[in-house]
This record gives sequence, C-alpha cells and structure tokens, in this order.
Amino acid sequence: MPIAYSADALIYDAGANTWRLRPDYDIEQHRVEITFSDDDGNFDGDSDSNEVGDDANQTAVITDLQGNVVASGQIYDEEFYSVWDGANPHIYIERVEIGGTVVGYLVDAPLEVGVSYTQSTTENVDADNTVAYSTFADVPCFATGTQIRTTRGLCLIEALKPGDHVLTVDRGPQPVLWVHQCEQLLDAVAPDERPVLIKAGALGPGRPNSDMVVSPQHRVIVGGHGQLHTLFPTEAFVPAKSLTVLPGIRFMRGKRTIQWHHFALPRHEVIWTNDCLTESLLLGPMVVNALTRSDRRGLMRLFGPICNGPSARVCLTSGAASEVLSDRRVHRPIRSQTSNRVLRLSS
Repeated sequence: MPIAYSADALIYDAGANTWRLRPDYDIEQHRVEITFSDDDGNFDGDSDSNEVGDDANQTAVITDLQGNVVASGQIYDEEFYSVWDGANPHIYIERVEIGGTVVGYLVDAPLEVGVSYTQSTTENVDADNTVAYSTFADVPCFATGTQIRTTRGLCLIEALKPGDHVLTVDRGPQPVLWVHQCEQLLDAVAPDERPVLIKAGALGPGRPNSDMVVSPQHRVIVGGHGQLHTLFPTEAFVPAKSLTVLPGIRFMRGKRTIQWHHFALPRHEVIWTNDCLTESLLLGPMVVNALTRSDRRGLMRLFGPICNGPSARVCLTSGAASEVLSDRRVHRPIRSQTSNRVLRLSS
C-alpha cells in the first residue's frame, strides 16, 4: 500500500517547466494511500490514451491518511516525468489516474517544500517502461546478525533495545528510541528488490569486516571513510541496490524468507554496522506511512510530526548513483523494462 502525494499536492509551472510542492504542503492533508489489486507484478499505463488503462485487472482504492475513501476503480500510470533537483538528475514523478482523473503522484525520492524541480523528460507509460509494485514501500532494514557499534560494544541488531546508546559519526552516543522487526516472504519479490548481500571488504579494506545483508533501499556511505572513495567524488548515501554492479555486492536469489530489523535514533545518523558506515532509520513520510497505523501512532508520540530528519548526508537515488558508476566505466547490467525507472519509496 504505497503512500503517494495527493492530486493537489504538486504544482507544475509550464512557463518555467518546473514541479514543486504547494507552499502550504501538509503531510496529513496532502498524502493518499493506494491499495492495489492486480494479477501481476507491474503497474501498467494507458498506452492508448483512452483513459481506461491497459490492464483491466489493475484496480485500486485510494484513501486519505485518516482512512476516508477518495477514489476507486481501474487505475493506471498515465505518464511520468524525470525531474532534476540540482543533486539527483533523475527523480521520477508518476501521474496516477482513474478514468482520466488524477488521483495522486508517486515519486521516487521525497520532495522538499520550497524547492523547484526542473523537468527534463515526460513520457507516456506503455509496456516498455512500467514500474514494479514490489518497489513501492521499502522500509530500509538490517538482517538478523548485523553488528551495531554501541557504548557497550558490538551488539547484534536483534538484541538492540530502547535505551541502548548507538555510536554515531557526527554526534557520538545516541539513544535508541524505537526498534521494530518483521518477516518478509521473498517468493514473489522481484529479482531487483531482493535482499542485498555486501561481502566482507566489498566497500573497501575491512569495510564491512564481515558479510552484511541489508534491504535494497538501505543506504550506505560512499565517497569517504575508505568506502568506494575512488568511485564517488564526494561523500553521500546511496541505496545498496545501486551498488550490485560492483564485485562482492549482489542480490540474494535463494532465500525464501528473511527477518528484518530497524531502529530509530533522535536524528538520522551515520552509524557503524559490521565496521562500515551506513544509515540509521530516517523516519521520513514515505517510511512512516509504509508502517502500520499502530506503529505510526507510536512514532508520532515519540518524534512528533517532523520525525527525525533531515538526512545526515546527501542522499543519491539509485539512478544518480548508477550514473556516477557509469561515468567511471563500471560495468552495469542491461536495464529491464521494470528496472528502467524503479520507484524507490525510501525516506
């Protein structure tokens, strides 16, 4: 059930060819939840422009964040826009419609109020550029067995509890306020949305110091601290899935289930996991609203409506990270139709 921006949340300026969030944007008023029903794994478009949609089995119910139904029916991805924010050259906005009426926008990176995003591409959605459902609500997580550096030494992620203090790069020891775990079934997960294995030394000497498994959208530091600093010119966070073109980093094909864990600190931080630098959980709107209503209420009591942002480092999308690797002549796999513009609803 992905969270989208509501139909009136985004404003397009045709003269300037830019997109932006409305100046009075409010997360509670300008977000919607989309519950899909389909018999395949792809969110299809309306290639004939007849406002019906290519897939008759593709329906959805759209509700606001209070649970009120906004719209329902046969849904389709009308068209997408590639926009530029000055850091990420390819942020994708998907215009979602039912019967010719816009019911929301799915965006692959959170937008910021007051920022104008220059549009570089607009394209109708057809069979060659659909988007996979499996990427719509990915909360960044660590797998069981990940080692977290704390004030009481190395702690397994599954043993971490509220009140423990995790060591951070920028602010020293920080208290754990919230922990969560869940099991994911992997039988129906798309190949490029499976867990990512980062082998020992894959990011640099001793980084990590042992094999580590993270969710595909979990971000790791590159461009500094001895982590892929010869490939990335400046320090940034990148999603683990964008690094699977590199030796020692790959999607895990054989697992059928996996236990995920995540924890939140007062602020988004750079932390040590298996002796390499990754992110703690950034409780942005995409992540928070991918959780259950009960979990969301608990987080709001702890963090308030702002959650624990902003991001501790610049965050590159998978597309931006892939472009950096391509510029440095790192081998990239052939792009499939559904990995061409995969939506990444991380924070």
